Amino acid sequence: MYPKWGNPSFVFDNKNEFGLPHFGLFMDKEKINYFIYARKSTEGEDRQSLSIASQVEDDLKIQARERLTVVDTITDSASAKIPFNRPNYSAMLKRIKQGEASGIIVWKIDRLARNHLEWGELMHLLQTGVIKSIWSTQREYQTKDSALLISLEASMATQFSVDLSAIVKRGLEKKVAMGQPPLIARTGYLNTKLSERGSNTIVPDPVRWELMRKAFDLMLTRKYTMIEITSILNNEHNFRTRATNKRPGSPLAISVLHRAFTDPFYTAHFYYKGKLHKGTYKPMITLEEFDSIQEILGRKTKAKPHSHHFAFTGLMTCGCCGCAITASKKLKKIKATGEYKLYSFYHCTKRKGSAVCADKRYTTEKEMEGLIQQELERLSLIPKWKKWAVDTIKLDYDDELIHQQKILQDLGKEEQKILSELDNLLDLRITNELNEEKYNQKKAERELKLFQVQEKYRRLEKDVSGWIRQIEEIFDFAENIGERFKNGDWRLQKSICQYVGWNWTLKSKKLTFSRHEWFYDIEQLRNHYEQEKERLELIETFEEYRQTASFDLVRSIGCGLREHIRADTMNKIKNSK
Repeated sequence: MYPKWGNPSFVFDNKNEFGLPHFGLFMDKEKINYFIYARKSTEGEDRQSLSIASQVEDDLKIQARERLTVVDTITDSASAKIPFNRPNYSAMLKRIKQGEASGIIVWKIDRLARNHLEWGELMHLLQTGVIKSIWSTQREYQTKDSALLISLEASMATQFSVDLSAIVKRGLEKKVAMGQPPLIARTGYLNTKLSERGSNTIVPDPVRWELMRKAFDLMLTRKYTMIEITSILNNEHNFRTRATNKRPGSPLAISVLHRAFTDPFYTAHFYYKGKLHKGTYKPMITLEEFDSIQEILGRKTKAKPHSHHFAFTGLMTCGCCGCAITASKKLKKIKATGEYKLYSFYHCTKRKGSAVCADKRYTTEKEMEGLIQQELERLSLIPKWKKWAVDTIKLDYDDELIHQQKILQDLGKEEQKILSELDNLLDLRITNELNEEKYNQKKAERELKLFQVQEKYRRLEKDVSGWIRQIEEIFDFAENIGERFKNGDWRLQKSICQYVGWNWTLKSKKLTFSRHEWFYDIEQLRNHYEQEKERLELIETFEEYRQTASFDLVRSIGCGLREHIRADTMNKIKNSK
């Protein structure tokens, strides 16, 4: 492929694509910042696509080959058939519109979009020059390229998704008509794994079929509870769920057994798109036995989803026995008025076999909210104090930025030195002054060093702006957090609790939990401002505030806060490896 002539900026490159010396005018790629984008969904058409890690690896090869400047790597695990279904992709386009980058590196062009709405937006950005370049493994797409060629490729990718979707839906409906559910087999059954797609069926699990049948038989005797049946299967018959590549087999859970008792799947009937269909696979129980079990469980019809929403279920455990904390609603008659009032209260599920929980106390919803709000008030900052704290901590930004720029310059020089060494090695190989084995060894050593330098360069570029952004997010969260929790709905209350900490434990109407180190810094700021409240309320401007002793104290706390954020970020990176 011949190089494209750039305009109006030019650079001289003394190597062609085969590594041979020559001089030519090339487009100055240093003026374009790029995002690397990779996508893979779990839906049918993408199952055969390259993994995200492999896509990024190929994209980095494009970057190294073309010497492109990459500012960030963005990934999505969602289908591109549905418009605006990928938050990270949408955020990337927003950042491009804001001028953070004007190019994209992608493994294949259909990774970017597979629907007309997103293709239209992408083509508009490319044709208007907001996006100046899109690199794929096949070629580069530029603003000046023919819109007809790009639109044709976009239409082909979109039509492929439409056609494939129709084929998949037709195949699924055909399976349903044949009495084979296109679903994951329930416990006691297996999905066959035949080489011919669409011909797989549901078959009995030779290891767990009889054990699950025994569970139904025990329930039909009306002599055993679900806890007792679960204990019999796990302890007396050593029941273990089927192991997968991601997790080993485990004892049967009560929740899994309860779902089995209320699922018509075991009668060879299954739901698909809200309709009940008759299956052709082997039933484990009869319809009469199923109805009897529903009667035992207190269900006259099939199980219906509950409509109660509790903010703190699934969040905490019992401090006495370690079981989950659940919630219930009860009607209570008010003797004075004769009216009935609905109460919500939290309590231990007591679901650990024969173990007895010592905590017999119930915590009302109002009491629970009060306990959590009491913790949140220790972190709550009014807007004025929050802004002063953020502005104080930001004053260190300029000094660190200067130091960072010096390090980046040194890394840039080191990168150019390694690239020059790679060029020299190639010259020695061409002139046979270096044999192939020695050349490959030296080349691998320098490429590894180059990768390490480039990775360090990218991390440093993000470091300062990263912790500043995180500090602002933490302080935004702390602003009037107590009031926002008090006035928020159950969804907001749960999300606040999940952000504040983890390992929530309730014992004798007392809450304990683990929280991020930076919240101790916020609490320290809150305590200081409360102690100095009368004096600080007389100060109107930040410049006046800088002359007080509070300024130096807050600046010191801010340094600790930043280090805690960095340590937490490094732990997350370490744990993700």
